[in-house]
Amino acid sequence: MKLWRRLLLLGAAGAVADAATVTVASGKHGAVASEVGECSQIGLDTLKKGGSAGDAMIATALCVGTIAAYHSGIGGGGFGIVRSIEKSGKPSYEMIDFRETMPALGNETLYVNSSDPKASTIGGLAVGVPGELRGWQVLHKRYGKLPWKTLFQPSIKLARDGFVVNPDLANALSPASYPFLLEDPLFAETYAPNGTLAKLGDTIKRTRFARTLQTLAEEGPDAFYEGPIAVNIASATWARGGILTVHDLKNYSAILRTPANITYRNKYRIWSTIAPSSGSVVLSALKVFEGYNGSALPNEAAINETTHKLIQATRFGYGQRTNFGDPAYTANVSTLEAEFITAETAASVRAKIDEDNHPALYYNVNNYLVLNDGGTSHIAVADKDGNAVSLTTTVNLYWGSRVMTADGIILNDEMDDFSSPGQTNAFGFAASPANYIRPGKRPQSSISSSIVEDLHTGEFVLATGSAGGSRIITATLQNIYHHIDQGLDANTSAHYPRWHDQLGPSTLFELPAPTLGLAGFSNGTVAFLAAKGYNISYQDTSGSTSHIITRSKDGVFEAAADPRKAAGKGLAF
Repeated sequence: MKLWRRLLLLGAAGAVADAATVTVASGKHGAVASEVGECSQIGLDTLKKGGSAGDAMIATALCVGTIAAYHSGIGGGGFGIVRSIEKSGKPSYEMIDFRETMPALGNETLYVNSSDPKASTIGGLAVGVPGELRGWQVLHKRYGKLPWKTLFQPSIKLARDGFVVNPDLANALSPASYPFLLEDPLFAETYAPNGTLAKLGDTIKRTRFARTLQTLAEEGPDAFYEGPIAVNIASATWARGGILTVHDLKNYSAILRTPANITYRNKYRIWSTIAPSSGSVVLSALKVFEGYNGSALPNEAAINETTHKLIQATRFGYGQRTNFGDPAYTANVSTLEAEFITAETAASVRAKIDEDNHPALYYNVNNYLVLNDGGTSHIAVADKDGNAVSLTTTVNLYWGSRVMTADGIILNDEMDDFSSPGQTNAFGFAASPANYIRPGKRPQSSISSSIVEDLHTGEFVLATGSAGGSRIITATLQNIYHHIDQGLDANTSAHYPRWHDQLGPSTLFELPAPTLGLAGFSNGTVAFLAAKGYNISYQDTSGSTSHIITRSKDGVFEAAADPRKAAGKGLAF
């Protein structure tokens, strides 16, 4: 899309975009998008060295986990979807589930019976068995080209020699919000070596973590799950009241799953992750929305009704989500997911969508709570051969469980994503039994990493996903909609103002941020929806962070990082 048209569209959405913020990364050989510019460059360099999309993903993610350790890293886990080109020339898809698991000593009332109201978010009891290294192991074994050790070297150098504090990390180094960064000796050693927290432009060295990465590079992922590193992980959790053991670590494995897909408007096939992640919610909403004309642009009157229909489809998708949990522990999850994305189900849902917005009970299949889980980091990689990876990694809330091991690993607080008996939200909905705690179980996640291909040729069209807890679903959904329905390019899609609705008390609309080139949501559209019964609230631009890579029919990649994270960058060559 030409620059003048991009600015016109952004201006029509309600604010003027600064041309200086609208930079386009394009090329025909490969592309990487992440929320840390240095890490995107590491991924691109990996592709240039002959590495696969999988190699570039691992190298990029290791870097993100080194610099942006407040929300991602090897002490956490996630989900990814991989597109690979077979010898026949046809694409195939796999999902890698490296979600954290509940330790074997966990039980349904673990947090209900705790005297600490923050036990599921802060301290050792919040820590799940990390899955990231096993995820990288599977990705490398199946799709890697470069040596395992090679992929670690850039991050080892960053951790050992130091990296500059970017604006996003500087915001996370807040003594008011996170006083433990100064109080905990291990955190203070890294982030406050001179007695005060590092600030924008300072250099941080993660010396302990550099040694850990070096060990993992030389000895492989087993060194994380057995031996001294595993002992230190278990010790750190137990010292803070946790239950994770070395046996939990040794018994952990990543899981290969078959992702779900839908056809869309007889032009595209959209692939996304399945339970215990939430890609099926994105697919379900889009399959419903397929029955409406989605091509209206922000300066056209039809955009109001189009937005209403898309939000309604999403509300039904969130209602379906309450049935999902770990398929190994929850009966009929896979059957329900498959049913929810069929044309027949989409038609029946569409019949319930009218001109009004309704109370949550109208959409919520079993009247269970939709969890508002924490933050994450999304990365997208694509190469010239048609291979692509869309992946999201997380330690959950900022700084995870706030537990750091003697090896410099920050551990997740992912167990907060489970439901517990007796939980209710503002509407009095009970917690979802499908997501109750069981030993070894994986909690439900909002991660929705997705890939789109041309239905008729099989060629790669788009890879996207998002960070942002429960807002991952709606950000991912909107990126796909903007590109394949409205025809917007990657950069314009990333800059488009967002809405969010998860059957909560209100529908959220993004405020303008002109300095970031972000338009606020159209006042006309918001007023139109308010008249239909939407309870309107506004949000700042911290709600979600998505990345997107597109490929045109003539083979040109465009990579865009979300401007809502100042340090992000999309790169292509």
